[in-house]
Amino acid sequence: MARNEAPRTVGGVIPSLYGLAVLSAALALVVARYRPEHRPIAWLLGYGVVSDVVRRVIRLYVLQPARAELGGAPFTGWVRVAGHVESALFVGWMAGVAALAVWIFSRRRPWGVLAAYVVAVAGLAAGYPTFRGELLGKAYVALQLAALCTSVGCLLLWFAGRERAKVHHVATGLIIITELSMLAGPYRFGVFTAWDLAQSMLIALYVTIVPVQGVAVWRRTQ
Repeated sequence: MARNEAPRTVGGVIPSLYGLAVLSAALALVVARYRPEHRPIAWLLGYGVVSDVVRRVIRLYVLQPARAELGGAPFTGWVRVAGHVESALFVGWMAGVAALAVWIFSRRRPWGVLAAYVVAVAGLAAGYPTFRGELLGKAYVALQLAALCTSVGCLLLWFAGRERAKVHHVATGLIIITELSMLAGPYRFGVFTAWDLAQSMLIALYVTIVPVQGVAVWRRTQ
């Protein structure tokens, strides 16, 4: 669920979004108990919830006060470290989606994705303060495009193999489709300015993935 703007509560949308995210992660954990192949999805959805909460705390209680005090000057010291942690968590979602696609559709360990993630995070940190503001937003979009190219490539190769789709394939496909929609839709207007539109797509993802996993749990109990 990780996005890079402090969400604004409008008509209960944000509580609903977090509620659906937690429910999706919880159902994924239940499915993973008897379907080991579903564990990567549970890990990613759980990561999305936890990282979003941590990032929100960092933004509200560290970065925003420091930004107001510094008047736009670059961060230094522990505030800069906190900023890099927040950035790494955000990029981690993109890398997680690519790693999930490699794991589920290619059936390979995503060590290459992990290496690329480490390089990307290190590059953004080393490039600060050049990488901030608009340029940082462009870097995020480029990283998401790279992650989606990997994800879609794995999905297409799996689809060409005509393997029967199971719940972990469907759930992974829904996540990839949502990220594609993000890139084609809200992120065309900027990573930092399109949260209102992006959250509606996230809600659509969770509204779709909850019944998919719920049906899997229901069938197990029958």
